[in-house]
Amino acid sequence: MPAFQPTADQFRAFRDDPYDGPIAQVNLLKFRVRANYPEGATEFGQDEPGHVAYQRYADAFAVAAAEVGGHCLLMGQAERYFIGQGDWDAVMVMHFPSRHAFIATLNHPDYQEMHRHREAGLLCQDLIVTRPSVGPA
Repeated sequence: MPAFQPTADQFRAFRDDPYDGPIAQVNLLKFRVRANYPEGATEFGQDEPGHVAYQRYADAFAVAAAEVGGHCLLMGQAERYFIGQGDWDAVMVMHFPSRHAFIATLNHPDYQEMHRHREAGLLCQDLIVTRPSVGPA
């Protein structure tokens, strides 16, 4: 079921996983039809699509991720389902050298400023953490 944030249990399991190698995160994204900035925000009342607000977040997040060796592998609009079905607007795949590098990005001094764009533009998401493997984990 799509969510907006990880549960406390999900975050702890991610943080405490002993694997310390590279990870890729597959983000399935659903945007708000209209960005929802709070009153008082510079962008309040601009009547822009949610994906525009989210792109501000994605751009700033990519800069913060680069500081710890992370980078965006793909940011793409969902075109259609070839297998299965769903209702996602976009897919973003991020690569980090370790889960600790990703957590460092969440603790970046500019994260709260960039995160407000995520809140304004994103309706919900699924995030799948992957790691290199030759078979089932």
